[in-house]
Amino acid sequence: MGVILAALSVFEGDTWQARWESAGCQDAGVDWRQRIGGPWEGIHVKRSADESGHGIADLIAMDVIRPSYTWLRRALPRFHRIRRNRHPEFFARMVEHGTARAVAPPNFGNSLVVMTKVLARTGLPVEQLLPEHLLEYRDFQIGRGQKPDGLTYAWSMLKDLGVFDVSTPGLLQAVSVERPSVEQMIDAYEIRSGPVREMLIRYLKSRAVSLDYSTLRWLVYELAKNFWSDIEAHNPGAHSLHIGFDEGRAWLNRLLQGPLAGKHRSLFAVRALYLDIASWATDDAYWAQWAAPSFLTREDTKGAAKHKLRTQARIHQRIRDLGPLLPRLLSSTATELKSAQALLAAGTATGPGDDFEHQGIVYQRQPLSQRTSSSPRGAGRVWISGGRFERRVDLTQLEENCFWSWALVNTLNETGVRIEELVEITTLALSIYRLPGSGEALPLLQTVPSKTDRERVLLVSPELAHVFALVKKRISRADGIVPLTIRYDEAERLYSAPLPHLFQTHIGSERRAMSPGRVRIAIRSAVARAGLRDETGAEYRFTPHDFRRLFATSALAAGLPIHILAKLMGHQNIVTTQGYAAVHDEETFRHFRRFVDRRRALRPREDYLDPSSAEIQEFHDHFKKRKVELGSCGRAYGTPCIHEHACIRCPVLRPDPLQRPRLEELIEALMNRKIEAEERGWLGELEGIEISLNAARDKLVQMRTQVSLGLPTFPSP
Repeated sequence: MGVILAALSVFEGDTWQARWESAGCQDAGVDWRQRIGGPWEGIHVKRSADESGHGIADLIAMDVIRPSYTWLRRALPRFHRIRRNRHPEFFARMVEHGTARAVAPPNFGNSLVVMTKVLARTGLPVEQLLPEHLLEYRDFQIGRGQKPDGLTYAWSMLKDLGVFDVSTPGLLQAVSVERPSVEQMIDAYEIRSGPVREMLIRYLKSRAVSLDYSTLRWLVYELAKNFWSDIEAHNPGAHSLHIGFDEGRAWLNRLLQGPLAGKHRSLFAVRALYLDIASWATDDAYWAQWAAPSFLTREDTKGAAKHKLRTQARIHQRIRDLGPLLPRLLSSTATELKSAQALLAAGTATGPGDDFEHQGIVYQRQPLSQRTSSSPRGAGRVWISGGRFERRVDLTQLEENCFWSWALVNTLNETGVRIEELVEITTLALSIYRLPGSGEALPLLQTVPSKTDRERVLLVSPELAHVFALVKKRISRADGIVPLTIRYDEAERLYSAPLPHLFQTHIGSERRAMSPGRVRIAIRSAVARAGLRDETGAEYRFTPHDFRRLFATSALAAGLPIHILAKLMGHQNIVTTQGYAAVHDEETFRHFRRFVDRRRALRPREDYLDPSSAEIQEFHDHFKKRKVELGSCGRAYGTPCIHEHACIRCPVLRPDPLQRPRLEELIEALMNRKIEAEERGWLGELEGIEISLNAARDKLVQMRTQVSLGLPTFPSP
């Protein structure tokens, strides 16, 4: 330290910090030694590095010098020495906190560097640190195009240790941009007419009371962008809503060019503007000056009903196509998860660089370099290669992806909730209701109000309870507590209060509620792994709302009354639910059967003969003949066997689990026949054996399929 201070003493300044800056060292890098005169020239390199490194670190720790973030990045001082000599008790508490929270070593190491730099730059005691000081470091990193790694954990740690006030928002909230006001949204479209701008702002603020923010943004876009900006572009002198017929028709023609998707809502928004002003003009003189006849008539918006019907028909056909694929998707997600978990367990038990065998396939656990193993993508993770993986794969991440795909697909399938309701599910929404008479416990799921602001309660099925139990086990800390997370509402552009969200993910050292985009990615990945493709080879597309429609279709097909389904779906109007019911309109079938019964009643009675004893016996014999070696045949009455009694290949065979040993014997016999055919070159015979063998294996899988009905334990409310 003495050498550094002696070298700085020749520079101007009343403090050592001022002399440091006068020497030009504040933003210098490793050449700061030359800036102060090179006092270590001629000394052994290692001794020079040790003396200068220890000296500058001690001066920083003693708050004699407060270097800039640029200097701290370029010079790379000995941070460990600074921590040892400045607030060592704080850094000891930080280590205890990180250990208790099981923070990944790379994230924790970055956070130590962040705190060291912030304390060195500010020169403040830890207890006087403010959020602004950490945001200053973040601005420096963002300004140089780098992520402020470690800052998220450092922020939350300071809150937990009491340095920041408990009311301090999270880092994500602190750096978020406030949602724009009506004035800011209107000004984004650069409306030239001042009176029209003020009128639109006043109108939108009047409507905002009864609208959510996403609808308000849509209305601003329709009125300011699609309507008035276009009017001004073609009529620069327009200053009122008095638009002539020709001018209005020209705007309408420009709007309707191209696809009609979304165009009708523009018409409704503009027509509503005129009608609202005309209504308000009777009570408010301000609106009287803006009242004008609408150039849009009811005839202009009639096409919306036809467009809606066509859209609904396409959606119904889409649900008919996806319905048969849903069981395959559910089965695939479960199979992929079990396979990934088993492979991860085998890989974890293997040392880096060693080979291991799993289900007859050889894999190798990839050794990681020191740099990779100390990064977030390497610490505590298993990377493998071989088998079906052409390149090395992060097996830990693969298992994570398979788990969330399975959990999300099953939750959507069992509840039919909207995507915004899905990501808002918390552990607090799960409760137990006991029936007054029998005392039977029923697990319930309470969904928060979303689109229609209607709260509703759903009965949790055993399958859904199993999903929730595994999700809760995965996200809980070592002490069994579910971490609190915040959720960003993309529609309202607001952050929620910290809650124990059920669907949450790790982002660095911070846990956050899962976003709707993350849910869509998980579903797409599940469809890709399931190999669901249409006739053209393109992947089928499942959206979260498709599961909602499939849920409604299944419930109606099972006989659930439509008014009860409307309550479960959270629909205010039963007509909305009927839009889902139109996929399989049971009412149509019921009325058609009544029509057929009335027509039969009009025909002579002798046309309907009573069945004879032989016919009755034939009917009973048919069902006796459906009993076969491996189960029972599912063909319809009165139809012959179209597979020439090749039951093992027949898709309508219903396997009997009790015949599993017999089926395993048949598979073994087919394997022996396959070997013999390969040895003798019976290629024609070999093709038939392969078909029978694959069919037999499918039947064996059906026999092995089981569903766990065990209910997990929920805490009492």
